[in-house]
Formats: sequence, structure tokens, C-alpha cells
Amino acid sequence: MPTTVELQKMFKFSPWPLTIVATALVVFTLILIAMFVFSGIKNKRAGRKNTIKALLWTPTNLDKLRQEYLAKLMQIELDFDSDKQIRSAYERMSVLIREFTYKATGIEVLKYSLSEIKGTGLDALADLIEEYYEPEFDKISEGDVKASIERTRKVISEWN
Repeated sequence: MPTTVELQKMFKFSPWPLTIVATALVVFTLILIAMFVFSGIKNKRAGRKNTIKALLWTPTNLDKLRQEYLAKLMQIELDFDSDKQIRSAYERMSVLIREFTYKATGIEVLKYSLSEIKGTGLDALADLIEEYYEPEFDKISEGDVKASIERTRKVISEWN
């Protein structure tokens, strides 16, 4: 019983679909690489601008700034004594210490998260903001507002 075998040509099908898919993958990969490179350059430049701005920053009068913000802190304490709103007190203290830091250093910590603040090297500020986070953002605000006010007062008073 004779059997015949016909061999098919290798790549009998059209190479165009495979070529198109391979080209699309290469182009997509190049686009992703370009996006990462350009975003890295953009972030690096943005970081340099903040550093340069902070280096060029000269506070006008630190003693006057301290007194202004200690007075604002006293107002927060008086408001807390009258209404006992824990969350509101912590929110206001957070904004107050961030504004003070910005005016004293030129670093725009108003827009920074806790991890970004820790990266600035301002340890006293980072400790305060970390202390504020739970009472400020938790469902049920619990915290020792008076102790936090005293720590905030100490940081402002000892700022140099």
C-alpha cells in the first residue's frame, strides 16, 4: 500500500499579520519607555525648582512670624475650649504649622503628604503632622488636643 506525503512550504501563510503585530508591540514599548523617561525628567526638574526656591528663600522676620503664629495657635485653643471640636482643632493646627513652615523656609509643605514631609528633613514638622493624622482623618476623632497644641507651640517657639 503506497503512501504519499506532501510537504508544505514553511511559512505558507502571509507574514504581514505577524509583522504588523510585532511592529505594534515595538512601538507600544517605545512609547512606554519614552513616557517613563520624560516623566522622570519632569519630576527631577520640579524637584530642583523646589530646592532652588528653598535655598533662595530668606524669611523677613522670624520673631515676628513666630509671634503671629503663636497668636493664631492661641485662637485655635480658645475656639477648642468653647466648642470641643477635636477634628476641627487638628485640621486647623495642621494648616497652621504647614503655613508657618512655608513662610519660615519657603518649602511648600501645604501640598505635601506625610511621606513627602518626612523626605524634607523637617523632623519636628513630620512628627506633628503624623500626630495630627489620626484625629484629623479617622471616623471618630480622638486625641489630646491640649497636648498637641503645646507640642505645636514648642515647635513654633524653638524654630530656627
